[in-house]
Amino acid sequence: MVSLFKESMIVAVVREITTVAGAALPVYESFSVRRCRYMPEGGADKRVCLASGIHGDELLGQLVLCETAQRIMAQPENLLGIVDIYPMLNPLGLDIGERMVPVGTRLDMNRSFPGSPDGTPLERICHQLIEDMRGADLALDIHGGTQQRHALCEARVTARDPEPLIAIARTLNPDLIWVYPDRIAYEASLSGALCRVGTPSLLIQSDERGDVRASASRITNGLFSCLKAMGLWAGEADAPAASIPCIRSEEDVTRITCQRPGMYVPQDCIGRQIRAGQLLGRVIDALEGGVVEEITAPCAGLVFTQRSYTPVYPGTMIARIYARRNEA
Repeated sequence: MVSLFKESMIVAVVREITTVAGAALPVYESFSVRRCRYMPEGGADKRVCLASGIHGDELLGQLVLCETAQRIMAQPENLLGIVDIYPMLNPLGLDIGERMVPVGTRLDMNRSFPGSPDGTPLERICHQLIEDMRGADLALDIHGGTQQRHALCEARVTARDPEPLIAIARTLNPDLIWVYPDRIAYEASLSGALCRVGTPSLLIQSDERGDVRASASRITNGLFSCLKAMGLWAGEADAPAASIPCIRSEEDVTRITCQRPGMYVPQDCIGRQIRAGQLLGRVIDALEGGVVEEITAPCAGLVFTQRSYTPVYPGTMIARIYARRNEA
């Protein structure tokens, strides 16, 4: 129990660190996931789960959850519910900066849910995590962006009934809400599997290529806006934006690919409304010493994903454009 003094009164927040999932590995190694729980001293009815580190090469969530814990402990009198923090779902990958789980065959943990109590070590871990988060009022899976692409701050919904989660996603203040079309495939993700067992869950991700601390603070502020809207936080929090673009149909997303191999050099279009025919970037070939392909926008819209300076091949996705501006 951690007690803090404020205005001559003692306000107590209970903090408990627990191993919630574990499996033995060869050569006396183990795969374990720990949870830190913050709750008012008298307990609470509502619970939110905050998870990160499912991909070991994404570090944004570590900053977000550290800032979240610090804010809770600095203002314990404002905590009205239980906040469960799972900072490292893939600790083995995080230790070596490896995206996948480095146990035997490299596997994507976020395609391994809901797992099985009698399966492989990874399947058992995934099953135990689902059981530990089951019944929460909300679970958020926090991701960083890939190092090969710039992306807006995005809340992704994979539930079969997305409308209630769209309302929650708005309180997080992302740049964009995407109701992901392939919901059946994404039931193997953490958020998809939780939704399948009746626990509301969202994925939120932001770019790690720019100012990571600014990205982390933005997501943290969004988390507290969400907690306040759900009645778990009594302190100050940002109000949701008046209008947030919401992709509800696959037809709203235009994917642009290249036709020639080489090195892609982008224009700065991320987060901007562009016109049809506008230049997005160029594919260059250093051996030939010139531009081998110019990539232009086939339609007007919002650029919400854009490839950075990386090698490309025929069919490589260069950008995604949100072609309509439906409001959430």
